[in-house]
Amino acid sequence: MRVLFLTLILLLLPAPLLAQTEPAPTPAVPVPLVHRVQEGENATYIAQLYGISVDDLLAVNGLNEASILFIGQELIIPGGEGEAISTVYAAQAGDTLAGIAALFNTTLESVLQSNNTIYPDLPLKPGQRLTVVSRTGSARPQPISGVPHLVAPGESLLEVAARYRLSPPALAQANGLAYPTVLFAGQRLRIPQEGTVYRALPGEWVDVQIRPLPIIQGQTISIYVENLLTGIPTGSLGGWPLIFAPSGNGYAALIGLDAFTPPGSYPLLLSGSGSRPWSPFTQELEVLSGNYGAQYITLPPEQSALLAPEVRQREDEFLATIYTQFRETQDWTGLFQVPLTTTFVTAPYGDGRSYNGGPIEIFHTGVDFGANSGTAVYAAAPGVVVYSGLLTLRGNAVIIDHGRGVMTAYFHLLENLVMVGERVTQGQLIALVGSTGLSSGPHLHWDLRIMDVPVNGLQWTTTPFP
Repeated sequence: MRVLFLTLILLLLPAPLLAQTEPAPTPAVPVPLVHRVQEGENATYIAQLYGISVDDLLAVNGLNEASILFIGQELIIPGGEGEAISTVYAAQAGDTLAGIAALFNTTLESVLQSNNTIYPDLPLKPGQRLTVVSRTGSARPQPISGVPHLVAPGESLLEVAARYRLSPPALAQANGLAYPTVLFAGQRLRIPQEGTVYRALPGEWVDVQIRPLPIIQGQTISIYVENLLTGIPTGSLGGWPLIFAPSGNGYAALIGLDAFTPPGSYPLLLSGSGSRPWSPFTQELEVLSGNYGAQYITLPPEQSALLAPEVRQREDEFLATIYTQFRETQDWTGLFQVPLTTTFVTAPYGDGRSYNGGPIEIFHTGVDFGANSGTAVYAAAPGVVVYSGLLTLRGNAVIIDHGRGVMTAYFHLLENLVMVGERVTQGQLIALVGSTGLSSGPHLHWDLRIMDVPVNGLQWTTTPFP
């Protein structure tokens, strides 16, 4: 019955696709002519510009009369022929040279030659820049459509093709395989499917994204994963654990690298488990220097007692019990905002600090904003107040939990205007600028921490996470 079922399906497919002979080599496809939409242009104008019909322009680009063009959108011009374009591509997690060649409709040999290497399996690091000669008509990579399929034990090309209503030769060609061919258990195939984006990753991994790139000391990294298997992902970066929470069709983890993280290469290890363990995914990530400076601060004699190491240690240990709390719910959307109406920075994040001529043993964990005493302080993002009180070094303080291990802290305040447990909205008045604790004058020290790791909060005002 199984053989009869497969035979009936194949009989319904177009006859030319059922040929059992080796498919003829595909002739070289000319580079398409591509137009990038400029401000004020519409489909009628672009069609007139190239002497073509609007209907042809819309049809070849999968558009209709109701479609709205946007600035920078790339449109294929039917009947036109463009030229190969030399461009630079920043590698993404899991990229291979062969996969990059496919994104630009070129050959592996061309990519090898452009980058002066003979090693097709050259390991790539996310953010690594490669020279590519694009044959898509665009300098941008063109995503490949499809979904992954892992071959089950005993499964044949015929069975996989029938499952997805494809011809065996077409499925083999889409995966660069000779036809006929024998599949092996665990082999990964790309199933062509319009409207989806396929990434050539190992095993069951559908997608792995690391952003932003390049990775720099003192910044936040978002790691997003999707997998064919059910379950929860786990992982680590350089030995630091990753905590994943649902995000879109997959899971995302946020991790902070503080300003003292040594530049260099760090292993990203991803796995997971559900009905069965996930295949491990490994990737080397390069961390670059933040080029931070040094601050030399002189304190009056009456504050010198606050420099005792045990004072900072006690306060840090207390705050760690707050900063390491994790709520899976994400309270924010979009960008964080600067907590003051002024953006006058008196001390940036990340600089090493020396007090009264002593050694540099700590770095500035936040951003200091200069402001007069009594200036309004606003919540950088929505969340729940988890601390509002007086600290020895940091003075009057407010700490807000935004979910997913992300917290912002507001120090040296004159007055706290919110209570523990209170839910606040972005831009809500929460405190007034002061000069309490270890402070030489009125200012706001603003911290942003991820699971107690201090990172540059200003990054969050320009880069949305996760």
